[in-house]
Amino acid sequence: MFRQYLVLFCLAALLGGCGLRPVAVVDDDGFARMAARMPKELVARHILAGDGSHLPALSFAAWDEYGTTLFRRLSPSFLFGDSGHVYLGETFAQTLQPESRVTRRPNGFSINHPTQTLDLDMIAVVDWNDDGQKEWLVSCLVEPKRGGVARTYYVLVPPPRDQKERLQGTTAAVYECFGLACSLYVRDSRTITRMAADPLAPPTEVQDLTPGLQPVTTPPSKKQPHSGSGLQERSL
Repeated sequence: MFRQYLVLFCLAALLGGCGLRPVAVVDDDGFARMAARMPKELVARHILAGDGSHLPALSFAAWDEYGTTLFRRLSPSFLFGDSGHVYLGETFAQTLQPESRVTRRPNGFSINHPTQTLDLDMIAVVDWNDDGQKEWLVSCLVEPKRGGVARTYYVLVPPPRDQKERLQGTTAAVYECFGLACSLYVRDSRTITRMAADPLAPPTEVQDLTPGLQPVTTPPSKKQPHSGSGLQERSL
C-alpha cells in the first residue's frame, strides 16, 4: 500500500513539475483566473510549472463552510483606504449597514453596498512563501458602482487554530483595473504572521497592461516609493 502511494505521489510530481508545492484547489475558476493574471509570479514561487500546470495535493483537511468562517471572522483591514472606509468593523460580518445586502456561499460571500460590491472567495490552500506552513488563499473583488478602479485582492490567511480565533489576512497581490487597463502589484511575502494586518498605502506605480499586448514593466523611476507600501513592482 505504501509503495502504491509513493508511486502515485511520484507520478503527480513528474506531471506537475520538479519542485512544485502541492496545492489544494477549492475554487477551480478562481485559481485559473489568478494563474492567468500572474503566471510568472506563481512559477517563481513553485506553485505553477512552466506549462501552467500545478501539483494537486493528495489530501488535505478541508474546513467546513469556508464562507461562513471568513464572513464572521476575517478582518477587512487588508483593503485599501478608498474601499476600507466602507468596512470599519473587526470582521466583515460587523461591517454591515442597514442597506447592505449579503449573499452567502459555501466557499465565500458577496456584500452589495450602495456604492460598491464585494465578492470574496476561498481559492486554495498552499504554502505560498515556502516556510512549511500552508495558508488559505482568498480572492476579494471590490468594484465601485459608478465607475473607477476595480481591485482583486489576493489575500493569505493563516488557517484558524480553533473555532473562535479572529483571522487577519496579508495581501499577497492586487490586480487592479480601470476600464480595460489593468496592473498587477505583488508583495514579497516571505513572512506571513497571524497579526500581519499592516495598513497598505496605494501600491507603487507600474505601466498599465493592455489586453492583447505583451506585459511591459516600466524602467525604475526616480520618484521614491511610498514608505508605507508593502507592495512592489514585479516583471510580469
